[in-house]
Order: sequence, then structure tokens, then C-alpha cells
Amino acid sequence: MSTDDLVKKLGAVFSHFGKGKDQKIKPADVQKIIAKLRMRRDELQKEANAATGTQKAARLNQKLASAEQLLARAEWLLAEIQPDATNPPAVD
Repeated sequence: MSTDDLVKKLGAVFSHFGKGKDQKIKPADVQKIIAKLRMRRDELQKEANAATGTQKAARLNQKLASAEQLLARAEWLLAEIQPDATNPPAVD
């Protein structure tokens, strides 16, 4: 799943949260998004480390920063809808 797809999914979840429809947000869905974002972040980190000193590395670092921001937002949302959430499930 691309980062753009994850952004759209997270945006859809946030739209429910913003409209006071917190009960419609399933913690498992947010946990899946978090797991996928973590995988994407790790992939970007490996690619950025391999491409040090190039323009590609700069672009990858921007993508990495974006993924980390999305991950922080998703983790915040999970904490808001399920304060006792711990580890997310593994993604198949």
C-alpha cells in the first residue's frame, strides 16, 4: 500500500473523529494503519541510508519525515479512541 493510500485512509478515519463519530472508528483499523506506516517508515529509512549524498536521499528523507508525521497522528488518534491500546497487531 502506497503512502498516498495510507494518507487517504487516515484522513477518512480522522473525518469520522472530527465529526464526533468516534464510536464508528475501529481501533483495529487504526492499528493496521499504524503497522503499515511503521513498515513504510522502515523501508524509507533503509532506502535513505543506502542513497546517502544524492538527490534521491533528500527526497527519501522528506518522505520519511512525512511518514513519521502520519505515524504520530495515527498513534495520537489511537490513544484518543482507545487509551489502553498497546501493541498493534502484525500486518499480513
